Amino acid sequence: KPRKSKTQKTKMIPRKAALKMTPKARNVFKKMIDITNSQGIILKYENSSQHALRMAFKFDLIKDLSKELTPLDEGVSLEVLEDGITPKPPDESWNDNLPKLYIHHNAFMKVLGGTLDVDIDTGTGSMKPLLFDRNGHAMDPNA
Repeated sequence: KPRKSKTQKTKMIPRKAALKMTPKARNVFKKMIDITNSQGIILKYENSSQHALRMAFKFDLIKDLSKELTPLDEGVSLEVLEDGITPKPPDESWNDNLPKLYIHHNAFMKVLGGTLDVDIDTGTGSMKPLLFDRNGHAMDPNA
């Protein structure tokens, strides 16, 4: 009689976050989540709504994690350790139930190892997210 093997699906927890965030970006996203009562923010990579045949990075507020995320999307903590500088690593933040910046699975390889910053226009108050690759160059979603 053949033995039945029980296989368990376990999720690998990365040692480092997929994307770094500047303190300014971390604070802006935390405030946006608090003000809107959202459960997080998701970074997507999809067709541009303004330019035909172009790709774009898009940020959306998440109202319901269970409906808007898939197991392939990865969270990046918005929290820092006790020193106030070091980002909370994935092994400590994976199941902490705190709001996060989530990387959509379609955007993951495009932004892996990059840095997220924000530029705020003091005149208009508008915010522009800035993504940089691991060498510090601005990311072009179409490159």
